[in-house]
Formats: sequence, C-alpha cells, structure tokens
Amino acid sequence: MTSRIVPGFGFLALLWVLVGYILYPALTTLWKSLSVDHGTGIGRYVEFFTSSSSLQVLQNTLLLGVLTVVLCASVGIGLAFLVHYFECPHRELLDKLLLLPVMMPGIIIVFAFVQLYGESGLVTKTLESLLGLEKTPYSFSGLPGILFVHVYTQYVYFYLTVSLAIKQIDASVIESARVLGASRAKVFRSVILPFTTPAIITAAAVTFMTGIGSFAAPSIIGGGYKVLTTQILLSKANNYMETAAVQVVVLTTISMGFFMVLRWYEKKKLFISSVKGVPFQPIRIRTRRLRWCASGIKLVLVLLILLPFVTIIVLSFVDSGSWMVSIYPQRFTLENFAAIFSKARKFAPFMNSINMSIMAALFCLVVAVPASWIIEKTRNRLRGLVDFLVVLPWAMPASAIAINIITANSTPSVFSFNMVLVGAYVLLPLGYFIKSLPIVVRITHISFQGLNSTLLEASKSLGASGCRTFCKVTLPILYPGLLAGFLYVFVRSIGEYTVSAFLYTASNKPISIAMVNAIFEYDIGLAMAYGTVLIALTVCLSILISRVSPVLR
Repeated sequence: MTSRIVPGFGFLALLWVLVGYILYPALTTLWKSLSVDHGTGIGRYVEFFTSSSSLQVLQNTLLLGVLTVVLCASVGIGLAFLVHYFECPHRELLDKLLLLPVMMPGIIIVFAFVQLYGESGLVTKTLESLLGLEKTPYSFSGLPGILFVHVYTQYVYFYLTVSLAIKQIDASVIESARVLGASRAKVFRSVILPFTTPAIITAAAVTFMTGIGSFAAPSIIGGGYKVLTTQILLSKANNYMETAAVQVVVLTTISMGFFMVLRWYEKKKLFISSVKGVPFQPIRIRTRRLRWCASGIKLVLVLLILLPFVTIIVLSFVDSGSWMVSIYPQRFTLENFAAIFSKARKFAPFMNSINMSIMAALFCLVVAVPASWIIEKTRNRLRGLVDFLVVLPWAMPASAIAINIITANSTPSVFSFNMVLVGAYVLLPLGYFIKSLPIVVRITHISFQGLNSTLLEASKSLGASGCRTFCKVTLPILYPGLLAGFLYVFVRSIGEYTVSAFLYTASNKPISIAMVNAIFEYDIGLAMAYGTVLIALTVCLSILISRVSPVLR
C-alpha cells in the first residue's frame, strides 16, 4: 500500500508545481488581459490592434525576428560549411572558439559592443581619428545595432545544428551520386540539402523565437526602435498591468506558433539516412586562392568573436575617472576587482546571483528528475501533460515568464500559500528556474534513456533495497547528466538580465543589474570587472560541463 501512496503523492506534488508555477501564471496573465472596466472582454485587444503605435511595435518585433533569422542563417550556415564541410586546419580549436558567444550572458556582449562600436567606442573613435572625420561614421543603435548583437550571439544556433547535420552525411551516398554522373550542384540539391534542411528549419524557429523575445539589446541600444519586450517593461513600470498582459499574450502567441510548427516539423519531416555507411570526409578546396580566402574569412570572424571578450577583460582594469577625458584608457588598476570583493555593497550583487542561481539549479533538478522519469520510464496516462508543461516555458519569452510570475503572485492564491509574493526575494530565482527547466528536463531525459531497467531489476533480485539500488546503480548512471544540468542552470542564471530586470528588488539585486547601474553611473571599470568575473566563472563551469557529461558537448 505504501509503495503506491508515496509515488502517487510525489506525482501530485510534481503536478502541483508545474501547474502552479508554469500553467497557472500563464492563464492568470491571459485572464488579466481580458479584464475590462465592467467585467471581461476583448476590448484591450481591440485597442491594441487598432492602435497605430502598438501595430508599429508589433511590426518592429516581427521584422526584428525575420531579419535576425536571415542574417544569422547567412553567417551560421556559411561557417558550418567552412569549418565542417570543407577541410579546415585546427578544426577543433576553431569549433570551440565559434561557440564562445553562446556561453556568455547577453548583457555582457551588449556592453562590450557599446564600448567598441558606440558613439564613444574604441573602434568608432579610432576610425574617426584615422579618417579625419568630424562625426561618427555609423550609428550603433536602433535596428542595425540590435541586429549586429543578435548575429553575434545567435548565429550559433545555425552553426551548431547545420554542423551536426553535415557530420551525419553518408559519404557513400555522395560517392554513388557522383558515380551516376550527378554534378556537384545536383549532389548538393539531392543529398546535402535534404540532410541539412531539418537543421536549418529547427535553427530558424529557435532563432526567430529568441529574436522576438530579445530584451537586453533593444533596451540598451534600441533607441527609438521599440519592440514588444521593451514595451512590456514600460507598461509594467507605469503599472499598466492589463496592457502589459495583452502585450505578453500577443508575444507569447507568436512564439508558441513557431514552437508548435517546430515540434510538428521535427516529428513529421526529419530526414534520416536509412543506412549509415562511410563517415563523411571534409572536401578539400582545390584552388589555393580560395583556400587563402576561406582562411582569411575564418581568421577575421574569430578576431571579431574574441574582440568583445578581450575588450571586457582589458577595460575591467581601467580607472574609470582617468578615462573620461581621453579616447583610450590611460591608467590601469586592480581597484575595480578590489572593490567587488572588499566592499559589501558591491559584493552583494555577486553573492545574490550565486545564491539565486544555486536555488534555481537545485529546484530544476528536484522537478526535472521525477518529470523525466515519468516521461521516459512510466506509462502514466498524464505523462503527456507533464511533457507539455515542462516544455511550455521554452516557447515563452523571458519577459512573458516574468510578467506571468508577477500577475500570478500579485494576489493571494493556493500556489503562493495565500500570500502576495510580488517584491519577495524568491520570485527572481523562481523566474530563473522556469526559464531553464525545459533544457534541464532534456538533459536528464537523455540520462534516463541510458538507464537500463534490467540493471535495476537485477539489483533488486540480488536483495538490494530500493535505497541501495538508487545509490549504487541509478545515481552513478544519472550523476553526469544531473551535474551537467545543475551547472548549466547555474551558468545560464548567474548573468541573466531579462527576468532580472522585471523581478529584482533591493534585497536581491543580481550582478547583471549591478553592471547596468555601473554603466549609467559612468563607472565602466567596475561594470567590466563584473563582466570579467562572469566570463571567468562561465568559462570554467562550461569546461567542467563538457568534461563531466557528453550530453552538452
């Protein structure tokens, strides 16, 4: 009897968490958006879709998403073929360098670009000086500036997926097509393209959802280019929560539409070779001139990728006061790092981020492990519901997740333990948890696929208790994936900016908000020191993730 009650209670507790902190907040926001003066209705949606300013913001958001996909596809697909389709010296090193942007918090990249290409940026002022210009040769703001940041941070989606697809190409199929007289163009259309199209479609959907949900770049360098994410924060700041709810529902609906198309395409249209024959061997570029050209392109791109990181690290040693009157830094010091680790007020954001990231990571594991077990190892009738709920946050922009949390916890409910939690410390790590849960579930899901039920049955048949079986058999198999999931959430959360901007309070101000505050206070050295600490921590943990688990390699 007890063996049935305990799992049953655990399943109900899991559903309570998933419904209470993912589904209920989303439904609360939807209900809020339908709130009008005398009850409920679609009046606020009519107002939104008949307002020229709102429609302009919606058009800007969609245009940003489309252009982000086009530009990231051009860069990411091109790099994938340069590195993995053609022969490439030092491929492994180059591959790791090209993945660097995905490891870094977006807010750090934005600030690095501002210091490089902004109106007073190092590159901008250098060009002015060399060319004798009286004004800046370009404007690093608005739509072009946002797209520049997006291409840098999001081309990785196309690069990763297309690179994996290229590695799976069956070389024997290509050879057979050539033997039958197919031209190189025909081989590309009939063999290469079918292998890479699913990867391109997947990357395009993910990039579009990420692009329309972007907040850091539009809020920092967007200028007059307004998008839904920045307008949501503006509505929230002015306490127009019904308007914010409408904007969130519109943005979430667009994102979920692409998410559903992605899920459908992955299930129905995935191209898989029926026989895996000869592993694909990269093709040698025959012309020396083309080889030099390809090498030059790769070198330039690597330098462009490394430049922001170098900028952040170098500027972290700058004396901000001495730099205000000159183009280039004149004095370097360790005082910025000393201030972070010796002054309580400046050290607090760092510790807040660490504490909240640990809380979010632990909570993710507590939820992801039983959810993955139910989805992978049971025939529970509600496992489809569990699968839907744990994946749902992936289709929600971070700003939507934050507003959902605010609307759900602005009034007492059974899920908030009959308290108003808006302004509470716990809401920010809760936002980190919801945002990261889908990926952690995926990681633990893969770990459970490697857990053979025969091993568990053999352990029990030899007299081992359930606890001993878990400690000696189950845990060693799951441990690499669980540790990778924990570290992933920690890395993803410690520099998170979007959810933080909506949910932070004076008691839990994270390091990303401290960076923004330092920039606006013209303490650039301190802001970059925060960024350098995050870079060092993120790189170390990313290396550890790749060592402990092959899941994220």
